[in-house]
Order: sequence, then structure tokens, then C-alpha cells
Amino acid sequence: MKQALETNRIVTGSLFIIASIAVAFILNFASPFLVPLVIALLIRILIDPIIDYQIDYLHVHRIVAVFVSLCLIVFLFIIIVPFIGSSVITFLQSADDYNNKVLILIDIAISELKKFNIEIDRETIRNSLNTLPLLDWASTILSNSANFISKLVLVIIMTLFLLLGKKSINTSPEWNDIIGHVKKYIFTKFFTSTTTGIVAGIIYWMLDLELAFIFGTLTFILNFIPVIGSVIAVLLPIPIAVLQFTDMSSILLIIILPTIVHTIIGNILEPKIFGQAFGLHPITIILSLIFWGMIWGIIGVLLAAPITAIVKITFERFETTKQIARLLEGKIHLKQN
Repeated sequence: MKQALETNRIVTGSLFIIASIAVAFILNFASPFLVPLVIALLIRILIDPIIDYQIDYLHVHRIVAVFVSLCLIVFLFIIIVPFIGSSVITFLQSADDYNNKVLILIDIAISELKKFNIEIDRETIRNSLNTLPLLDWASTILSNSANFISKLVLVIIMTLFLLLGKKSINTSPEWNDIIGHVKKYIFTKFFTSTTTGIVAGIIYWMLDLELAFIFGTLTFILNFIPVIGSVIAVLLPIPIAVLQFTDMSSILLIIILPTIVHTIIGNILEPKIFGQAFGLHPITIILSLIFWGMIWGIIGVLLAAPITAIVKITFERFETTKQIARLLEGKIHLKQN
């Protein structure tokens, strides 16, 4: 009896591993279609309340409501893009100054290292800086930009089809409960990420940091990555701040103030809104970042936490998968014989 039970466990475990590998292969193979679809689904969830308000209270047709909602999004982009563009132009205009500052910092570093009898050839470093493959980097950025634009168009088309589709009325209570919790998670994460990005961007702008709006936008995006996203967002502006400012107080403010914002929103505001319903164990978050990063790249890293949270919400609504949800929370306890 025990041998049969042990054999059954081995077979079940083997099938689970094979199924996991198969799912990972399918997700990777179908990523050109699945990634835009997942993003489109998230956008639909965010836009749905605006459309529902227009239909229920303004009594407009759904097509009109969808058109107005998309126009609002385009309008927001039209407002935001010029700020980002002006930041990039200002930065490019100061590129020569930054290059000279980098060379000065290198000279200072070499002089300091000489005190410890560490000899570094100054000309070798200068030549290395002058022979950086900037053209290769530029072509890579352009190719990635073209790829991004093509995926963006696909996301827009998918979002349009999803928004124009009719909602299913006859759904089960379990499904409605899952959708409600998923919407709460997405809305809350979007709200906290937007707030963090705006406040951080305003701080950088008030401190006169170049690329302030770009760093604010990156803060918004990176806030979707748990654990490490906030750290990266705080560290990114430091090289620009070191090159731009000569006084240490400005550099420290650029580090300290955004850190305070991330701490307040991430550790106080977000848990109060979320409660305990969306808690994921840190190890679960790290593993999900690795898994989705390997499958879908940087987009997978950004979507890892929302997807894992949605999976957990779905699993905990069914008795057969409730233990998996508890495992994702880190609350499962092994029975002792």
C-alpha cells in the first residue's frame, strides 16, 4: 500500500514537472501574441470603469464610450510626451559637458588610486571612452524602438477588440469574486505606482535634475516590480546627479527624498489598501520575477507580480487549489508524523 502511494506521488510529481516545462515552452513560443494580449487585458480592466460610467450615467453607446476613453488616453500621452522630449533634448545638449565631467572624475579617481600604489593608464581609459560602440548602441535602441512600436500597435488593436466586446452577464459568483479581487489589485497597484512616479518626478524637477520626467516615468514603471523595482528606481538618477551637481547636498536629496516616498507608499499606503488578500511571500516574488523574466524578458519582469497575484487570487477561490495559494503566501505548514 505504501509502495503504491509512493509510486503515485512520484508519477504525480513527474507529470507536474513535465506539464510545467510544457507550459513554459508554450508561454515562450507564443510570447509575441500573449504579451500584447495580457497588456491589453490589463488596460481593459483599467479603462472599463470609465466606459461603464459613460454608458450607465451619460447613456451613450458603448462604441462612443470606448472612443472617448481612448481619446482621453491619447490626450494624456500628448501632454506627457513633450515633457519627456524636452528632458531628452536638454540632456543631449549637455552631453559634451557630461563627457568632460566624466574625464575629470576619472582623473580624480586615478589620483586617489595612486595613493594606494595602484597604477592605471589614464590614456587607455580615455581611448576606451572615445571608442565606445555608440553607433551599435544607437542601432540597437532604434531596432528595439521599432519592435516596441509594432507591439504597441498590436496592443492597441487587441485592447480595442476587448473593449468593444460585450460583457458576459451570466457568470458564476466565484468568477465575479475573482474578477472583483483582480480589479482591486490592478487598480491599487496602478494608483500607487502612478502616485510614486508623479511625486518622484516632481521631486527631481524641483531639485532641477535633468531627465526628471524620464526618471519619474521609470519610477512609475519600476514600481510594478516588487522588492527590487524601488531600489533600481532610486539608484538610476544617481550617475546623472553626480555629473550634474557639484554640491553633495543636492545629490543626497535626490537619493533620500525618493527613498522616503517609496517607503511611505510601498510599506504603509499599499499594505493598508491591499490588506492581507494579496500577500505574496518574498521568495514567491523573486521566483516569479526569474520565471517570467526568462519567459518574456523585461516585459515578463514587469508583469510577474500582477500575473502571480492573479494566479493566487484564482487558486484561493477553489478548494482543490487553495493549498497552492497558501504556498504562494508562504503560509503552508508541513504535517509532522
